[in-house]
Amino acid sequence: MVSRSPTASPRLRTEVEVFAALADRHRRDILGMLSSSEMSIRAIADNFDVTRPAVVKHLGVLERARLVTTRRHGRERLYRLQAGPLRVVHDWLAPYERFWADRLQRLKTNVERSERH
Repeated sequence: MVSRSPTASPRLRTEVEVFAALADRHRRDILGMLSSSEMSIRAIADNFDVTRPAVVKHLGVLERARLVTTRRHGRERLYRLQAGPLRVVHDWLAPYERFWADRLQRLKTNVERSERH
C-alpha cells in the first residue's frame, strides 16, 4: 500500500486520495448524482439508507480528494462534482481499454470468419 506521507509527491498523494475516495460504493454513487447537478447534503442523504452524518463524512472524503467542491447558498451547502481529478483513473484504465478493444476486435473478426464458412 502507498503511504500518505507528507514526503510523497503531490501527484502520488492525489492518486492515492482519488482511488481511496472511489473505493466506497456510497461515494461513487454520490459522484454519479453530482454529475448531473449540484445538490445539498439533504438531497444527497435522501438517496441513502445511512445517516446524514455518514453522508457528511463521505462528502468530506470526496472534498479532500478534490472530487467535489462546495458553495454556500443561504443556510445550505451545495456540492458540485469536480471531475478533473478523475483523470488519474482514466489514465490508469487506458491500457486496459486498449487491451479490451483489441480482444473485442479479434472476437468480431473470428465471428465474421465463422459466419462466412
